[in-house]
Order: sequence, then structure tokens, then C-alpha cells
Amino acid sequence: MKKIVFFLIIALSVLLNINTINVNAEQAAFYEGEYIRGIWMNKKNPYDNLTYYQTARFFRKQGTNEFAYCIEPFNFFNENGSYQTTITPSNLTNEQKEKIKKIAHFGYGYKNHTEEKWYAITQMMIWMESDKNGDYYFTDSLNGNRVSYYQDEMNEINSLVSSYNITPSFSNKSFNIVENKSLELEDTNNVISLFTSTDNNLKINNNKLSISNLKEGNYNFNLTKQDNYYNKPIIFYQSENSQNLVETGNLDDLIINLNVNVYKTSLTINKLDKTTQNNIPLGDASLDNAKYDIYDSNNNIITTLTIKDTKASIDNLDFGTYKIKEKEAGKGYKLDNEEYIIEISKDNNIIVKDLYNEVISSELIINKEYGDGNTFNKEQDVLFEIYNSKGKLVDKIKTNEDGIAKTTLVFGKYEIRQKTTKEGYSINKPFTIDIDSEDDKTINLKDLKIKVPNTHTEDILSLIIKLVLVVLS
Repeated sequence: MKKIVFFLIIALSVLLNINTINVNAEQAAFYEGEYIRGIWMNKKNPYDNLTYYQTARFFRKQGTNEFAYCIEPFNFFNENGSYQTTITPSNLTNEQKEKIKKIAHFGYGYKNHTEEKWYAITQMMIWMESDKNGDYYFTDSLNGNRVSYYQDEMNEINSLVSSYNITPSFSNKSFNIVENKSLELEDTNNVISLFTSTDNNLKINNNKLSISNLKEGNYNFNLTKQDNYYNKPIIFYQSENSQNLVETGNLDDLIINLNVNVYKTSLTINKLDKTTQNNIPLGDASLDNAKYDIYDSNNNIITTLTIKDTKASIDNLDFGTYKIKEKEAGKGYKLDNEEYIIEISKDNNIIVKDLYNEVISSELIINKEYGDGNTFNKEQDVLFEIYNSKGKLVDKIKTNEDGIAKTTLVFGKYEIRQKTTKEGYSINKPFTIDIDSEDDKTINLKDLKIKVPNTHTEDILSLIIKLVLVVLS
């Protein structure tokens, strides 16, 4: 049962195809037209070894007188034969059909091929392609001697046939570009000027194709080569009782494809403090306003990035190798002299680079002494508190047995407050320092002995005043 159903489906499909062909087929009739004087042609049949000779003459279509060519060199022409159009002449392979279409197109009637000899030459070349087992040649008279006439003309047609299918050197290839960048392609085959496109992103100029204004994504572009020289299609005619024929016309459009993958690219620099490994600057320093030059592979500066909010970025750098070098550090930071190499490609198109700076710092040294103004000694265990520019306590230090207190401070302004001293000695007033270089800051401080008042003299004076007040009262 399944086999029967399958057979019926196949049979129905065949019938439908036949009906479609018949509905679209055009019937026509042809006749042998005028002779071409002075041109004689021979063809030797490889199957019966007979040689047929004739004076060259046209085949023409009844009603329109349009010329046609024979595509069955060893089948006789019947002027009463009936013809129907077909896209698959039974005696030709697809390869033969395509070659014959081009020979007919570029043969007689094409541009300067207007002399009648071009018809005979075109017919001879079509025979040669239709049945390659035959022997075809021109003679110097009717059934005369073989001659090699018209070889240059044949070469010219063959050149036009072979060059028609030449496509641009970048045909059917895939390309990767960066968003909003142009793709410039030069055609080494020198045929791109024969193609057109309706896409506004494509421009053809002389031997170059330019593709521009593309956003991220994948694009397929078609370019078409059209030859509307005859303003009609090439038509094959098939007959059951005569030679099959072909009428010349326009060739099928030649379409090529380009695939373009468009990528976004970006380079982001994250600015970080080297000590803390984060983006919070130390002291009064700032990671912002650092400047980086970006160099291309030819060592040319293409842009300069300025750090803002501890970041800087640039979009849509072309694929390639780049060098990053800091030209100016942020306030309070040392310049980074390293050079960083990055590679941007379709597989590495988003790059985030962490770059570090070391903050400027220096050592604060306090030399502490105490004395009476003439003789001084080293003062141990004196406490100092250090406050930053925001009034926050950032460190406490004490002097050692040599009267020295040390600490390292990063870039900024600081207030130093002495908190203790030896009993009977003065304390220095708070003072400020600026850490703005790597030079050590040395502060020499002296605590002076506090003078003790003469208490005996004061008691006598107090007694005298009291006596005076009593007398006066």
C-alpha cells in the first residue's frame, strides 16, 4: 500500500511539472535564411564518418526574422518543424548550455561584431561546443581545402566568454571590521566596476569597493553584474523533428556575495593606587587627570586619554597592536615609565587594562631635645600626633632614646601636634608640613625649661600691702 501511494505521488509530481512546462512554453517556427557569401563550412560526423559541407547561411525565426543558431550539428533542419521553448535542451549538458549561451551572446550582433562573418564564426563555435566529437572547419571554397580563417575572431569571442565569469578577487569571502570603520577592498581582477549594488553602504570607485557606516552585527552584501545588451533573454528551442536552436539575448545576472562581520572594540584604563590596589588615592594625591598616549604599530600617537573618575576609555580602535604609555601622572603620584602592549582582534575586542601608580611619599624625622636654653639633651618618649588635611588622625609616633621619631607620609598637607614632654618643660605649638616630594623632612624641636617664680619675694610684698590696707582703714 505504501509503495502504491509513493508511486502515485511521484506520478502526480511528474504530471504537474509537465503541465507547468507546457503552459509556459512558447511555440515558434524557423526557416533557413540568406547565405553569407564567401564563407564555406565543413563538419565531419564522428558517428558515420561522413563530411557535410555548406555555404554559411542564417537561421531565422518566422514572423520576426530574428537570427538563431543550430545546436545539433548532425541533425537535419526541417523548415516545417515545430519548436517549443525550453530551459533544458535535451542534447546539452548544463555546462554546454552555459558555454553556448555566452558564445551566442558575445558573437554576432554584440557591439562591433556586426559583419555577417561573425554569424558564421559564432555558429562554428557553437557546433564545436555542442558535439565535441565532430570535426568543424572553414574551407576556401565549397567543400574545398581546410583553412584557418577567423582564428583571431574566435579568440576574441573566447576571451569575452572566459572573462565574463571573472569575479572580483574578494568575491564570496568574509571580512572582519570595527564598527564605524571603512572596509576598503581593491580588486586585483579589475572587474569590480562591472558590478552594481543598491546598498547605500557600498560604493564602487574605479577598481575599489568601499563599505562604511556599519554598526555591530553580521552583514551579507550582494553585488550584481548585468548585461542588458539585447534587452531580451537567451531562448533555447527544442524540436522533435528538426535541429534544436538557440536565440541570443542577455546573459543571466552574475551575483557575488560578501560577508562582513562588524565588531565593537573598546580599550578601558582603570587607574589604581599601587599600594592599596584599588582606585582610592592616598593622602591628598589624585588618580585623576593622568594622561596616557596611545601609539599604533608604527609608533605614531593616535590619541591621548585623560583619566577621569579613575577611568579612561576609547571605542572602536581598529584591529591591531597598540602601545600605552603614561605621559603625565595624577597629582601626588609618580610617573609610570612602563610601556604596555595590547592586541585588539575580533576575539579580543573588549580590553580592560588595570594600570597602577605609586604615590609620592617621604620620611618625616623629628629630632627632639630639651634643655634650659644653653644645654640640651635628647628627649625620649615624647608623643606626636599627625593629622591630615581633613583633620583626621593618621599616625602617632614617639621619640626613641636618641630623641628621634620617624614615620613615612604620603603626598599631602599635615599638622603635627606634640602631646607630651618632660615635666617642667614647654610643649611646642602645632605646626604644618607639606609632603610634595620624596625628599626626607627633618624637623628639629626643643622643649625649654619652664621658669619657676620667686615665691619668697612675693610673700613680703603681700604682707606690706595688707599692712597698708589696715592703716588706711
